[in-house]
Amino acid sequence: MPLLKECANPECTQFYVDRSRGARREWCGTDPCGNKIKAAAYRARNRAGASQRPAPPYER
Repeated sequence: MPLLKECANPECTQFYVDRSRGARREWCGTDPCGNKIKAAAYRARNRAGASQRPAPPYER
């Protein structure tokens, strides 16, 4: 059963028909919206993880 959904990207105003298995699709498309959001989440995780990593050991 297809569902009409709005893209999860706050900057996007498109609607799409979600025909995915389990109806879990979030974006109108990977290229315009999904990749941008995934890349931003990846950068945020790396920034948060970098501050929590211990400093490398001192080498002589």
